[in-house]
Amino acid sequence: MASTATGFPTNPSLYIGKPSETDPDVAPPDHENLFVLVPVAADTTTGHGGIDGAGDPRVERFVDGVIAQIASWTGANDLADRIVVRRTVTPADFAGELSSWRGSALGPAHTLRQSAFFRAPNASRRTAGLLHAGGSTIPGIGVPMCLISAELVLKRVRGDRSASPVAEPVGARA
Repeated sequence: MASTATGFPTNPSLYIGKPSETDPDVAPPDHENLFVLVPVAADTTTGHGGIDGAGDPRVERFVDGVIAQIASWTGANDLADRIVVRRTVTPADFAGELSSWRGSALGPAHTLRQSAFFRAPNASRRTAGLLHAGGSTIPGIGVPMCLISAELVLKRVRGDRSASPVAEPVGARA
């Protein structure tokens, strides 16, 4: 994927979700909530996002282009005008607010030296009793891996050293 001088991709992939479709509480009454994820490099020099267009100008120009692309694809030509609240978040925001290395939303890369058992352990080496779960620890990124990571922490807390999965709670929904 090619990038512009701003560090943003020229033809970005877009992952679009509408959480208000299944959870009306995530949007005001008679409104919808769209979440748009645009994968970009973990680079804090691209600038900060903001609320209602108040982020760094090059970030907001890029987001304007993404909104225009969605409007074009969907035929919702007035999409930009229909936005009630707009929040942009960038790698610089991830770094500043979450102490994420270089602003990465996904943790270490999927290279051999950063995969599987080479990833950071789920027990802190510095703080006794502090356990970690998520994409930056064993076994890696993605929802299934993060759930396994959480399961590993739960098993550690319970003292369970078995290789079998944690049993479903009684009465759990399918």
